[in-house]
Amino acid sequence: MEFNKIIQWLLVLFMVYIIIEVLRKIFGGSLGFEEIVIALLVANLGYTFYLNSTMSEHLGWHKGQSF
Repeated sequence: MEFNKIIQWLLVLFMVYIIIEVLRKIFGGSLGFEEIVIALLVANLGYTFYLNSTMSEHLGWHKGQSF
């Protein structure tokens, strides 16, 4: 359980970093367009995997499974 919290906080920190980089790009500088797109894709994949694990636990609860 503790490992999941660490991964979740790392994902949040990564997303904050990406938001800062997007703002820096808008105001002229920092990473290139391709790097920002790749970083956003990685953040999206990480968030999707997090949601899938949360939803599988939730659906398992409805089916009567214990996790």
